[in-house]
Amino acid sequence: MKILCLYNNDCAIELFDWIEEQGHEIVLSSEELDVKWCEKYQFDLAVSYTYRYILSAQIIHALNNNVVNLHNSFLPFNRGADPNLWSIVEETPRGVTLHYIDDSLDKGFIIAQAFVNDTDEETFSSSYYNLDKAAKKLFMEAFNNYDFWPALKKKAIGYGSYHALKDGIKIKSHIKSYEIKIKELKKMLQNWGGGSNQSFVWEVLVT
Repeated sequence: MKILCLYNNDCAIELFDWIEEQGHEIVLSSEELDVKWCEKYQFDLAVSYTYRYILSAQIIHALNNNVVNLHNSFLPFNRGADPNLWSIVEETPRGVTLHYIDDSLDKGFIIAQAFVNDTDEETFSSSYYNLDKAAKKLFMEAFNNYDFWPALKKKAIGYGSYHALKDGIKIKSHIKSYEIKIKELKKMLQNWGGGSNQSFVWEVLVT
């Protein structure tokens, strides 16, 4: 297959190299896509991992409506930006999801998911690495059953949660080092929020 690989963070390159090793032609892009360019190259599949641009309905159509995304959260929780951060702050289920992209944000049909059960001894940095490792593993396992993806797809149940990039920036401005342990981060948030992570989140988002 000819596969378009969309990314922003270099951590995604390891996954795309693996796809190429399976005998597929890959084209890497971290730029915003153009409809005519997508139509010209006629990709069989597009895979997004850490890509920063939202794909329009026109782009998705130009990619033959066969675009998938790896998202480092257990959807529908923590749609949008900084899913690792928000799973810690709001203590929601942690995990990774492979899903189709449609013109809604992280609401496309789910192909596969996996929980990631980190302990509070992990650091903020290592917790991100664990999600990255789990996401790649999930894709590799799911890709072995690529022909069945349309039959496997399902909608997430419930609203879950969503966070914008600006929300995470406000929270992270209080974190001095990404090597802080999760238990210490939670304690810090509780102290700021008067005993509740949710109180701190509310205070930060409204100020």
